[in-house]
Amino acid sequence: MKKLIVIVAALLVAVSAHAQLGVVAGITSSKTDLKAAKDDVKNISLYHVGLTYKMDFGLLAIQPSLIYNMKGSKFSLLTPDTLYDNFEYKTGYVELPVQVQAGINLGLARLYGFVEPFLGYAVTNQVSFAQGEPKKTWDNIKSKMEYGIGVGAGVELIQHVQVSVKYFWNMGQMYGKDFKISDFTTTMAEQKCTGIAASVALLF
Repeated sequence: MKKLIVIVAALLVAVSAHAQLGVVAGITSSKTDLKAAKDDVKNISLYHVGLTYKMDFGLLAIQPSLIYNMKGSKFSLLTPDTLYDNFEYKTGYVELPVQVQAGINLGLARLYGFVEPFLGYAVTNQVSFAQGEPKKTWDNIKSKMEYGIGVGAGVELIQHVQVSVKYFWNMGQMYGKDFKISDFTTTMAEQKCTGIAASVALLF
């Protein structure tokens, strides 16, 4: 038993010696192709920000994060009475993504690819359109829970700056419930908020 405790303690010390805490932020686009995601950058309204923790095991690294991630979409809605232009919904999630990275160290830079399963829970939701004030409501939320997986690549510079891009699939049905505008009720198209995200992390 004492040997097991010593081994576990040694592993913890080894991991902590190669671990870095950091901050991460970036933009989230609920678009499924690079051109559409690039167009989103002109009007940044979806973003993510939080803390990250990298554990380095050589060729492999595990990097869990705790972030606030704003997701959503924008479209036009035609009702019997009028056209609601720029109809937009934004939902903020507290997310726990865990990156499993595999990379190669080139000295000042480390190139890596990763897979990233994630879980999230909606904590804010806002619906707005050009003809009215933003409305905070849960009417259009089918489920506050979300889960999915991301796949991406990044570069780490001088062991302290990470720049990465990923494509993520959200597997939970978040939108789809009836939503009422004035006296008109519509069923919003079911959306999974699958898209592309770009991040910058600073590790200390």
